[in-house]
Amino acid sequence: MQLNSVRMAIEKTRNTLATTGPILKGSVSAVMLGKRKRTRGIRVAYLLTYKGDGNRTTSMYVKKAQVAEVKTMIRNYQKLKTALNKLVELHMKLFKYRQMIKLPNTP
Repeated sequence: MQLNSVRMAIEKTRNTLATTGPILKGSVSAVMLGKRKRTRGIRVAYLLTYKGDGNRTTSMYVKKAQVAEVKTMIRNYQKLKTALNKLVELHMKLFKYRQMIKLPNTP
């Protein structure tokens, strides 16, 4: 990759980071609670599970109406994480390229 294309890719990735939107870390799962007492069927609850402070697993109740929104926020987190890793790789390429041709330290 040439220097200009690396810089353009860095700028594109920075824009991705800036426009990601609301994020949540973790996963959503449906938990079966057992049979209903008055009607037929099984009770279902949705839980958001994530690693919190001290690498401690935490679960949080999510209303059924919010499951789609929470899943979108989790996808945003994954996009953000991927973009951040890509940005690190691009900066490494830029750093190596600058070392080879002895450019001044510019982003």
